[in-house]
Amino acid sequence: MKKWLAIGLSIAIIFGAVGLVTLQDTDAAAWTYEDADYRGVFADGGDDQVNVQFTLEDNIITDISYRHLYYGGTDYEELEEGDSLYGVTEQYEQVLDYLEGKDVRNSLEELYDPGNVIDDVDGFSGATLRANKVISAVRDALNRGAYRY
Repeated sequence: MKKWLAIGLSIAIIFGAVGLVTLQDTDAAAWTYEDADYRGVFADGGDDQVNVQFTLEDNIITDISYRHLYYGGTDYEELEEGDSLYGVTEQYEQVLDYLEGKDVRNSLEELYDPGNVIDDVDGFSGATLRANKVISAVRDALNRGAYRY
């Protein structure tokens, strides 16, 4: 009985190690996504805050836009130049401008340092938080798969 338990445990350890190697060797640049439209959302506290839509063609992001951009009672898509929070809207738009035409498999990582993407990043702007919300929404879209109308 002990012999069979030892053999079974050894097999489990070997297959577990093989599985870990496979997971560690996975390279995001090798992933391929279906050419299609995608929709994803970042929600927190029961509110859909960032909802994105984009098209992938050969893993390249095109036609990316916000379907919903809301936080704390403010619809950022309705703000106009001169509104006190309009700078936030501009930062969100700069994130989309950056992603347009980029390969989805490696462009999201750049958003973790919004200084590479967003103009006028300061300690109070929350640019890092906004970029993270967009990253989450895009990843949600990829996880959901192609959007079928």
